This record gives sequence, C-alpha cells and structure tokens, in this order.
Amino acid sequence: MSPAAVGMRKQQGGFTLIEVLMVVLIVGIMGLLVVINSPERRESDSAEETARTFYLKFQHAREQALLRNWVLGVEFKDDGYRFMRWQGDRWTIIDEGPLREVTLHSELQLDFIPGDFRLLDNITEGRGDVFREDDRDRQRGDDAPPRPDVFIFESTEFIPFRMQLISYRRSDISWQVDGRDGIQLRLAEGELW
Repeated sequence: MSPAAVGMRKQQGGFTLIEVLMVVLIVGIMGLLVVINSPERRESDSAEETARTFYLKFQHAREQALLRNWVLGVEFKDDGYRFMRWQGDRWTIIDEGPLREVTLHSELQLDFIPGDFRLLDNITEGRGDVFREDDRDRQRGDDAPPRPDVFIFESTEFIPFRMQLISYRRSDISWQVDGRDGIQLRLAEGELW
C-alpha cells in the first residue's frame, strides 16, 4: 500500500471537530425550541402530583437558601402558592424558574395550617426587619405587600407547617406535606388531621 493511501485511510476514520460542533449546535437549537414551545405552567388536577410538585419545589428552595445564603418564604393563597426572597429591605416574588408562582387546578382545595412556632415573640429591637410591615407599602396604597406564611432560612430550617391537598372530584383521596418539625418534610397520602 502506498503512503498516500494509508494517509487517506486515517482521515476517513472519524469526525472532525467542526462536524461534532455542528451536531451539538443543532441539538442545542432543537432543545431550545422544545423549551420555548412547552407550556409555562401545567395545571394538574391530581392531588398527589400537585403535592409532589410542591414538595420538590420546597426542597429546591431549601437548597437555594443554603447555596446562595438567602432567606426565602412561601405565601399560601386559596388558589395556589408562591415563593419569595428577602432582598434588600423587602420581600420580592420569584417569578421565573422552578420557583415561580403556582395556581392550583380548580378541582383542588389547599388547606394550610401553620406550625406551633413563636418566632415573632423572640425578635429583639432592631432585628425584626424581615418580619415587619414596610411603611412605604402602606403609603403607596397598593395591595398588601407579599408576606410569607413559611420562612426558609439559610440553614435550610423552616417555620413548621402542614399543607393538605384534596380533590373535589375524589374527596376520599388527599395528599399532605408535613413539615411540623421545621427540619424535614414528609409527603403522605391520607389525612394528617
């Protein structure tokens, strides 16, 4: 075999760097199109799936609090919940990413019960900035400023609470998130109370 034939044979054995980069670029663009075209929020009418979603979001919020040294909060409403972050001197609602606001399906009922924790009684003078109402919010005449029902601290500990999701269609099926100890969450089927 001539040396030129051996050289040609080696070139035909693999992909060039440009070819590999083009494939990665095409796959990346296709992935971006899937993400852009997917619905932003999908409502589930399943109490189990909604409870699991909240559980995972709450665990993610705890990880973010630890990694970024943030104080986070969760505000429960009749039709859903939203996460917020203490930033500067006020609570700001997180409106993007995995912690954006969730609106429950109309077939679900959310029951929230705060735990037995007297944090506000232990605040000393000058240390209550996170928990006090801002005078500027009252002066603006806006709707009430966001106020979390549950705080998630930098240590990942949180204010104890219980939450239950019940389906109106199947009232015999309910799911709960139990965080009564303020350290770990428990996800369970059936009624907590």
